[in-house]
Amino acid sequence: MKTKPDPDIAKWCAVLAQVTTPVDVVPPGWQTIQQISKQTKVPVPTLQQKIHRLLSTGQAERKMFRVRLAVKTRPVPHYRLK
Repeated sequence: MKTKPDPDIAKWCAVLAQVTTPVDVVPPGWQTIQQISKQTKVPVPTLQQKIHRLLSTGQAERKMFRVRLAVKTRPVPHYRLK
């Protein structure tokens, strides 16, 4: 017995395919810890400690930006010097 395709399902699929999580445009000067680590050759754990000190003394700032990772879009902390 064949079933007749539901036309509403096709509409749902079309609309759901268009809905994606928005990503932010990261302004120049903002970098992730991984990016800074790669450029400075400082290990991530050491860099995290140093950035934490810079944040606490007001020498750096942190802002979250939504970026696309491998599969999902996630908020990722970015840093820049003041």
